[in-house]
Amino acid sequence: MTASKAQGARALSLVCLVFVALQITPLGAWPQQAPKADVRVAIILGNAPAGTDEPTPMQTARCLKGFELYKSGAVNRLLVTGGFTRDYISEARMMKIALVTYGVAPDDVLEEELAATTIENGLFAARMFDARGWPKTATIVTQAFHLPRAGGNYKQQGFEVRDAAAVDAPAAADFAPVLDAADDVVAKAGPSDLIVVYEAYASTDPMPWPTPQLAHRLRVAAALYHRKIAPNVVLYNDRYTRGPVNLATMMKIGLISLGVPAANVKAVARGEYRRLADVAKAYADTSAIVLATAVGGDYLAPDTAPKWKVVFVE
Repeated sequence: MTASKAQGARALSLVCLVFVALQITPLGAWPQQAPKADVRVAIILGNAPAGTDEPTPMQTARCLKGFELYKSGAVNRLLVTGGFTRDYISEARMMKIALVTYGVAPDDVLEEELAATTIENGLFAARMFDARGWPKTATIVTQAFHLPRAGGNYKQQGFEVRDAAAVDAPAAADFAPVLDAADDVVAKAGPSDLIVVYEAYASTDPMPWPTPQLAHRLRVAAALYHRKIAPNVVLYNDRYTRGPVNLATMMKIGLISLGVPAANVKAVARGEYRRLADVAKAYADTSAIVLATAVGGDYLAPDTAPKWKVVFVE
Protein backbone atom coordinates (compact mmCIF):
# COMPACT_ATOMS: atom_id res chain seq x y z
CA MET A 1 0.00 0.00 0.00
CA THR A 2 1.40 3.43 -0.91
CA ALA A 3 1.89 6.09 1.78
CA SER A 4 -0.96 8.20 0.40
CA LYS A 5 -3.37 5.22 0.45
CA ALA A 6 -2.34 4.36 4.04
CA GLN A 7 -2.99 7.93 5.16
CA GLY A 8 -6.39 7.85 3.44
CA ALA A 9 -7.32 4.61 5.22
CA ARG A 10 -6.37 6.04 8.60
CA ALA A 11 -8.44 9.16 7.92
CA LEU A 12 -11.44 7.04 6.90
CA SER A 13 -11.10 4.98 10.10
CA LEU A 14 -11.03 8.15 12.19
CA VAL A 15 -14.19 9.44 10.50
CA CYS A 16 -15.92 6.12 11.16
CA LEU A 17 -14.96 6.23 14.85
CA VAL A 18 -16.31 9.76 15.20
CA PHE A 19 -19.53 8.71 13.43
CA VAL A 20 -19.97 5.74 15.79
CA ALA A 21 -19.36 7.99 18.82
CA LEU A 22 -21.98 10.45 17.60
CA GLN A 23 -24.48 7.61 17.18
CA ILE A 24 -23.83 6.39 20.73
CA THR A 25 -23.65 9.79 22.46
CA PRO A 26 -26.19 12.41 21.38
CA LEU A 27 -24.79 15.81 20.54
CA GLY A 28 -24.42 17.94 23.64
CA ALA A 29 -24.59 14.91 25.96
CA TRP A 30 -20.94 14.00 26.30
CA PRO A 31 -20.22 12.23 29.61
CA GLN A 32 -19.99 14.70 32.46
CA GLN A 33 -18.11 14.37 35.74
CA ALA A 34 -20.38 13.26 38.57
CA PRO A 35 -21.33 16.22 40.73
CA LYS A 36 -19.52 16.38 44.02
CA ALA A 37 -21.51 15.22 47.01
CA ASP A 38 -23.09 17.97 49.09
CA VAL A 39 -21.10 17.45 52.26
CA ARG A 40 -21.19 20.21 54.89
CA VAL A 41 -19.44 19.10 58.05
CA ALA A 42 -19.33 20.42 61.60
CA ILE A 43 -16.55 18.93 63.72
CA ILE A 44 -17.46 18.79 67.41
CA LEU A 45 -14.42 18.60 69.68
CA GLY A 46 -14.60 16.33 72.69
CA ASN A 47 -14.11 17.22 76.32
CA ALA A 48 -12.87 14.82 78.99
CA PRO A 49 -16.01 13.50 80.73
CA ALA A 50 -16.70 13.93 84.43
CA GLY A 51 -17.07 10.16 84.79
CA THR A 52 -17.30 6.95 82.82
CA ASP A 53 -20.95 7.63 82.01
CA GLU A 54 -21.14 11.37 82.68
CA PRO A 55 -20.49 14.00 79.99
CA THR A 56 -19.53 17.47 81.20
CA PRO A 57 -21.74 20.54 80.72
CA MET A 58 -19.05 21.88 78.37
CA GLN A 59 -19.31 18.82 76.11
CA THR A 60 -23.11 18.91 76.24
CA ALA A 61 -23.02 22.57 75.17
CA ARG A 62 -20.92 21.59 72.16
CA CYS A 63 -23.41 18.88 71.21
CA LEU A 64 -26.32 21.31 71.50
CA LYS A 65 -24.49 23.75 69.19
CA GLY A 66 -23.77 20.98 66.70
CA PHE A 67 -27.43 19.94 66.76
CA GLU A 68 -28.46 23.56 66.15
CA LEU A 69 -26.26 23.71 63.03
CA TYR A 70 -27.60 20.34 61.82
CA LYS A 71 -31.24 21.20 62.47
CA SER A 72 -30.94 24.53 60.63
CA GLY A 73 -29.42 22.84 57.57
CA ALA A 74 -26.14 24.72 57.86
CA VAL A 75 -24.41 21.32 58.00
CA ASN A 76 -25.51 17.81 57.07
CA ARG A 77 -22.74 15.79 58.73
CA LEU A 78 -21.39 15.90 62.27
CA LEU A 79 -17.94 14.51 63.05
CA VAL A 80 -17.39 13.94 66.77
CA THR A 81 -13.78 13.60 67.83
CA GLY A 82 -12.28 12.45 71.13
CA GLY A 83 -10.71 9.31 72.53
CA PHE A 84 -10.94 7.18 75.66
CA THR A 85 -9.86 9.70 78.27
CA ARG A 86 -11.85 8.17 81.13
CA ASP A 87 -12.61 4.54 80.51
CA TYR A 88 -14.21 2.28 77.93
CA ILE A 89 -16.68 4.84 76.48
CA SER A 90 -14.95 7.42 74.28
CA GLU A 91 -15.70 11.13 74.20
CA ALA A 92 -16.81 10.63 70.59
CA ARG A 93 -19.25 7.86 71.51
CA MET A 94 -20.72 9.96 74.33
CA MET A 95 -21.33 12.77 71.86
CA LYS A 96 -22.89 10.44 69.29
CA ILE A 97 -25.23 9.07 71.96
CA ALA A 98 -26.21 12.66 72.81
CA LEU A 99 -26.78 13.69 69.19
CA VAL A 100 -28.82 10.59 68.32
CA THR A 101 -30.87 11.18 71.48
CA TYR A 102 -31.56 14.70 70.19
CA GLY A 103 -32.83 13.24 66.91
CA VAL A 104 -29.84 13.31 64.55
CA ALA A 105 -29.75 10.37 62.11
CA PRO A 106 -26.98 7.97 63.26
CA ASP A 107 -25.53 7.75 59.73
CA ASP A 108 -24.97 11.52 59.78
CA VAL A 109 -22.68 11.28 62.82
CA LEU A 110 -19.11 10.08 62.25
CA GLU A 111 -16.91 9.05 65.18
CA GLU A 112 -13.20 9.64 65.56
CA GLU A 113 -12.16 7.79 68.72
CA LEU A 114 -8.34 8.01 68.65
CA ALA A 115 -7.57 11.63 69.51
CA ALA A 116 -6.19 12.46 72.94
CA THR A 117 -5.33 16.13 72.23
CA THR A 118 -6.66 19.00 70.13
CA ILE A 119 -3.70 18.53 67.78
CA GLU A 120 -4.75 14.91 67.26
CA ASN A 121 -8.37 16.01 66.77
CA GLY A 122 -7.19 17.85 63.66
CA LEU A 123 -4.80 15.14 62.50
CA PHE A 124 -7.26 12.26 62.66
CA ALA A 125 -10.14 14.33 61.28
CA ALA A 126 -7.93 15.19 58.29
CA ARG A 127 -7.31 11.50 57.68
CA MET A 128 -11.04 10.82 57.72
CA PHE A 129 -11.71 13.63 55.23
CA ASP A 130 -8.92 12.40 52.95
CA ALA A 131 -10.20 8.82 53.05
CA ARG A 132 -13.62 10.02 51.87
CA GLY A 133 -12.36 12.51 49.32
CA TRP A 134 -14.08 15.38 51.10
CA PRO A 135 -12.83 18.95 50.67
CA LYS A 136 -11.22 20.12 53.89
CA THR A 137 -13.80 22.72 54.76
CA ALA A 138 -15.47 22.45 58.15
CA THR A 139 -17.20 24.29 60.96
CA ILE A 140 -15.36 23.81 64.25
CA VAL A 141 -17.60 23.55 67.33
CA THR A 142 -16.11 24.24 70.74
CA GLN A 143 -16.07 27.01 73.34
CA ALA A 144 -14.96 30.52 72.33
CA PHE A 145 -11.75 30.37 74.38
CA HIS A 146 -10.78 27.13 72.63
CA LEU A 147 -11.54 28.15 69.05
CA PRO A 148 -8.31 30.06 68.21
CA ARG A 149 -6.06 27.16 69.23
CA ALA A 150 -8.35 24.52 67.71
CA GLY A 151 -8.71 26.45 64.46
CA GLY A 152 -4.94 26.81 64.20
CA ASN A 153 -4.49 23.05 64.59
CA TYR A 154 -7.00 22.35 61.84
CA LYS A 155 -5.47 24.93 59.50
CA GLN A 156 -2.13 23.15 59.92
CA GLN A 157 -3.85 20.06 58.52
CA GLY A 158 -5.03 21.98 55.45
CA PHE A 159 -8.54 22.84 56.63
CA GLU A 160 -10.47 25.96 55.81
CA VAL A 161 -12.45 26.52 59.00
CA ARG A 162 -15.42 28.44 60.27
CA ASP A 163 -16.01 29.01 63.98
CA ALA A 164 -19.13 28.00 65.92
CA ALA A 165 -18.85 28.95 69.58
CA ALA A 166 -20.77 26.92 72.14
CA VAL A 167 -21.69 28.35 75.54
CA ASP A 168 -19.55 27.28 78.48
CA ALA A 169 -22.47 25.50 80.17
CA PRO A 170 -26.08 25.24 78.96
CA ALA A 171 -28.91 26.90 80.85
CA ALA A 172 -32.22 25.08 81.35
CA ALA A 173 -33.77 27.00 78.44
CA ASP A 174 -31.06 25.73 76.08
CA PHE A 175 -32.52 22.22 76.24
CA ALA A 176 -35.95 23.24 74.96
CA PRO A 177 -35.16 22.39 71.29
CA VAL A 178 -34.19 18.81 72.18
CA LEU A 179 -37.07 17.90 74.54
CA ASP A 180 -40.41 16.35 73.58
CA ALA A 181 -42.29 18.68 75.90
CA ALA A 182 -45.42 18.70 73.71
CA ASP A 183 -45.92 14.94 74.01
CA ASP A 184 -49.29 13.91 75.49
CA VAL A 185 -47.53 12.02 78.29
CA VAL A 186 -45.89 15.26 79.45
CA ALA A 187 -49.07 17.29 79.09
CA LYS A 188 -51.18 14.82 81.11
CA ALA A 189 -48.67 13.77 83.78
CA GLY A 190 -49.28 14.51 87.41
CA PRO A 191 -46.68 14.76 90.19
CA SER A 192 -44.75 11.61 90.94
CA ASP A 193 -41.77 10.51 93.01
CA LEU A 194 -39.97 8.87 90.14
CA ILE A 195 -39.66 8.55 86.38
CA VAL A 196 -38.62 5.10 85.14
CA VAL A 197 -37.40 4.58 81.58
CA TYR A 198 -37.65 0.90 80.72
CA GLU A 199 -35.96 -0.59 77.64
CA ALA A 200 -37.02 -4.11 76.68
CA TYR A 201 -34.39 -4.48 73.95
CA ALA A 202 -33.78 -8.18 73.29
CA SER A 203 -31.96 -8.28 69.96
CA THR A 204 -28.91 -10.44 69.39
CA ASP A 205 -27.11 -7.26 68.28
CA PRO A 206 -25.76 -4.60 70.65
CA MET A 207 -27.40 -1.18 70.83
CA PRO A 208 -24.51 1.30 70.61
CA TRP A 209 -26.78 4.36 70.72
CA PRO A 210 -30.53 4.85 71.27
CA THR A 211 -33.07 3.61 68.76
CA PRO A 212 -35.55 6.30 67.61
CA GLN A 213 -38.13 4.88 70.02
CA LEU A 214 -35.78 4.94 72.99
CA ALA A 215 -34.52 8.42 72.09
CA HIS A 216 -38.13 9.59 72.15
CA ARG A 217 -38.68 8.08 75.60
CA LEU A 218 -35.54 9.77 76.91
CA ARG A 219 -36.67 13.13 75.55
CA VAL A 220 -40.08 12.64 77.21
CA ALA A 221 -38.42 11.64 80.50
CA ALA A 222 -36.21 14.74 80.40
CA ALA A 223 -39.23 16.92 79.63
CA LEU A 224 -41.03 15.46 82.67
CA TYR A 225 -38.00 16.21 84.81
CA HIS A 226 -37.68 19.79 83.51
CA ARG A 227 -41.39 20.33 84.21
CA LYS A 228 -40.71 19.17 87.77
CA ILE A 229 -43.16 16.25 87.47
CA ALA A 230 -40.63 14.07 89.31
CA PRO A 231 -37.20 14.80 90.80
CA ASN A 232 -35.40 11.56 89.91
CA VAL A 233 -35.07 9.11 87.01
CA VAL A 234 -34.32 5.39 87.12
CA LEU A 235 -33.08 3.70 83.93
CA TYR A 236 -33.59 -0.04 83.52
CA ASN A 237 -33.19 -2.52 80.67
CA ASP A 238 -33.90 -6.22 80.47
CA ARG A 239 -31.08 -8.24 81.94
CA TYR A 240 -29.83 -9.94 78.79
CA THR A 241 -28.44 -7.32 76.43
CA ARG A 242 -25.43 -7.54 74.16
CA GLY A 243 -22.34 -5.37 73.90
CA PRO A 244 -19.83 -3.94 76.35
CA VAL A 245 -22.03 -1.05 77.51
CA ASN A 246 -25.07 -1.63 79.70
CA LEU A 247 -28.06 0.03 78.04
CA ALA A 248 -28.98 1.83 81.26
CA THR A 249 -25.51 3.39 81.23
CA MET A 250 -25.97 4.45 77.62
CA MET A 251 -29.37 5.92 78.51
CA LYS A 252 -27.77 7.84 81.38
CA ILE A 253 -25.38 9.57 78.97
CA GLY A 254 -28.33 10.55 76.78
CA LEU A 255 -30.37 11.81 79.73
CA ILE A 256 -27.53 13.93 81.15
CA SER A 257 -27.10 15.36 77.64
CA LEU A 258 -30.77 16.41 77.90
CA GLY A 259 -30.05 18.45 81.01
CA VAL A 260 -30.92 16.00 83.80
CA PRO A 261 -28.16 16.20 86.46
CA ALA A 262 -26.16 13.02 87.02
CA ALA A 263 -27.06 13.12 90.73
CA ASN A 264 -30.74 12.71 89.80
CA VAL A 265 -30.19 9.70 87.52
CA LYS A 266 -29.87 6.08 88.64
CA ALA A 267 -28.66 3.67 85.94
CA VAL A 268 -29.45 0.14 87.09
CA ALA A 269 -26.29 -1.93 86.80
CA ARG A 270 -26.22 -5.02 84.61
CA GLY A 271 -27.60 -7.90 86.69
CA GLU A 272 -28.55 -5.68 89.65
CA TYR A 273 -32.25 -6.51 89.24
CA ARG A 274 -33.43 -9.48 87.23
CA ARG A 275 -36.90 -8.14 86.37
CA LEU A 276 -38.72 -4.83 86.29
CA ALA A 277 -40.87 -6.16 89.16
CA ASP A 278 -37.70 -6.41 91.26
CA VAL A 279 -36.94 -2.76 90.57
CA ALA A 280 -40.46 -1.90 91.65
CA LYS A 281 -40.00 -3.80 94.92
CA ALA A 282 -36.82 -1.82 95.63
CA TYR A 283 -38.86 1.38 95.30
CA ALA A 284 -42.06 -0.01 96.83
CA ASP A 285 -42.98 3.16 98.71
CA THR A 286 -42.61 5.49 95.74
CA SER A 287 -44.97 6.48 92.97
CA ALA A 288 -43.55 6.26 89.45
CA ILE A 289 -44.32 6.98 85.81
CA VAL A 290 -42.86 4.10 83.79
CA LEU A 291 -42.09 4.93 80.16
CA ALA A 292 -42.07 1.75 78.08
CA THR A 293 -42.93 0.46 74.61
CA ALA A 294 -46.05 -1.51 73.85
CA VAL A 295 -44.04 -4.31 72.24
CA GLY A 296 -42.33 -7.00 74.31
CA GLY A 297 -40.83 -6.63 77.73
CA ASP A 298 -41.55 -7.55 81.32
CA TYR A 299 -44.47 -5.41 82.40
CA LEU A 300 -45.85 -5.05 85.89
CA ALA A 301 -48.90 -6.92 87.11
CA PRO A 302 -51.49 -4.49 88.53
CA ASP A 303 -50.86 -5.66 92.10
CA THR A 304 -47.05 -5.71 91.81
CA ALA A 305 -46.55 -1.99 92.13
CA PRO A 306 -49.87 -0.20 92.74
CA LYS A 307 -48.15 3.19 92.79
CA TRP A 308 -46.41 2.61 89.47
CA LYS A 309 -48.15 3.65 86.24
CA VAL A 310 -46.87 2.15 82.97
CA VAL A 311 -47.25 4.50 80.02
CA PHE A 312 -46.55 3.27 76.49
CA VAL A 313 -44.46 5.70 74.47
CA GLU A 314 -43.52 4.76 70.89
